[in-house]
Parts: sequence; structure tokens; C-alpha cells
Amino acid sequence: MALISAPSVWAQNSDPCADSNLPSPVIELIKTKFQGWRPKQIPDLDADNRKLWLKPHRNDCPGIAFGHFETPDRLTYAVLLVPQSNPSGGYKVLVFNRMLSRNAYVWKLLDHADAAYSGLVIETAPPGHYEDYEDARISVTTKLEGFYTEWIEKGAILYYWLAGRYKTVRVSG
Repeated sequence: MALISAPSVWAQNSDPCADSNLPSPVIELIKTKFQGWRPKQIPDLDADNRKLWLKPHRNDCPGIAFGHFETPDRLTYAVLLVPQSNPSGGYKVLVFNRMLSRNAYVWKLLDHADAAYSGLVIETAPPGHYEDYEDARISVTTKLEGFYTEWIEKGAILYYWLAGRYKTVRVSG
């Protein structure tokens, strides 16, 4: 699975999960609407999954993905939130999209659970053709980027934008 190049601020920041890697309105929304939650960080991965993640993703945060998910002219941010006090105590997958008329963001909750596997990460998916790993009759060709929630070495779900909403397909990890 490939990643799309990060905003220039990431190159300047030694911590790929630092708050500065998200727009300040997104950071404020997370702080106010999701108190006690934060984007998943590299130390949240167990030792084996951390090695598997860092090998191809040394400069990427396992809790933040971004790309042109909904429109080709505006970045959308996908965030995998975990509880601050217990990173394996659940997760929320959210997307944040800037409103056209101002520097404010709207958010959508796409998935959540009360427990989380240490190896759950989020990453950007390039446009392309994807087939469901359990049923090859289910496939999609995306024109825009999407994003994965991936259980490292176990499987992934591709989220993609179609007809005004996010849809999913199961892909191999």
C-alpha cells in the first residue's frame, strides 16, 4: 500500500504524529469534540507491529492520513483516534474536510470500536483498482485517493468517496 507525499510541514517535523501535522481547526475539533482521545502514535504499536510499520513508513504517523479523498482540489484528513489513557481501549475513524466558505472543518465518524488491536493503523491509498479479498466479484476503481484502516499483516478496509459518501471494500493487508 502506497502513501501520498506529506505536506511540507512533515519534512520539518521530527515527530510524524505532532499536532502541527494537522490544521489547527482540526486539532481544536479533536480537543473539544473528542476529549480524552488523540491520533494513534508510533509508541502505541507493540514492538513487532512497530517494526513492520517503521520499515516502509519511517516518517508517517499511524494515526493520520490525508489526501484528495472527496474532491481533487481540497485535502481531507482521516484520523485514527485512540483513548489517551489506554490506546488499545478503542478507536474512532474520522474524516475532516475544510468548508469551502471559511477556514472551518466538518467531520464525519466512519467507524468506531470499544477495543483496538495494537496493529491498527491508517494510511493513504492511491487511486486505482481494488478487489475485495474475499469476493473478487466486488471491485472498485477509484479516481481519487482513498485511505485504509489496516490491521498490520491481517487485512485492511479501503474507504473511498463515491456518490457523496464514503464506501468500503475489504482488501488484503
